Amino acid sequence: MSGILYINKHMIVFIFQCFWYLLPAALGNHTASCGNRLWLPAALKKILARCAIPVDRGRQWRGKEIFGNNKTWRGLIVGVLAGVMAAGIQAFLFFNNDFFRNNTIVDYGAVNFVLLGALMGGGALAGDLVKSFIKRRLDKPSGSAWFPWDQLDWIAGAMILSSMAYVPPLKVAALTVPLYVLVHLCSDRVVCWMGMKKREEVN
Repeated sequence: MSGILYINKHMIVFIFQCFWYLLPAALGNHTASCGNRLWLPAALKKILARCAIPVDRGRQWRGKEIFGNNKTWRGLIVGVLAGVMAAGIQAFLFFNNDFFRNNTIVDYGAVNFVLLGALMGGGALAGDLVKSFIKRRLDKPSGSAWFPWDQLDWIAGAMILSSMAYVPPLKVAALTVPLYVLVHLCSDRVVCWMGMKKREEVN
């Protein structure tokens, strides 16, 4: 019985480690997609509103949108900043709390949190842009749900780009992908209930 309890405890800790590892990317992806529905000071929202310009600036390629009007510079900026802030909190906890120091896969003593957070947030949004480009080619409406690619795009983008600063063990990557597909599906419904996303945008 004690052996089973040890295995279960070990698995729970490992799941937490995988969840904690990619959290900056997840928060970057979610905050970017919420756009002007984020709870921010009015002055900051005004500044960000000026950046609510489509990344492709309305240009087309072969008669179709490149990314779509939903992909804006505001989203990119917010997503990257959210990734950096989340990684900063992780680094702070890593240096000041034994639990997080022992259960954080990334060694923030060797990895710069600003670089990692920016790569995670930026990578998540880069993956989303690639998926949006493909959706436009397939004539899928901008903002429409597309399972499982709505979940896999940002996960793959974040893990690939952030590998420039940190490469996780294979077993971590193998669990992180399905774990965050499930987390994404659940969190989408939460933000929809909170009014931060439209129901038609949720799988």
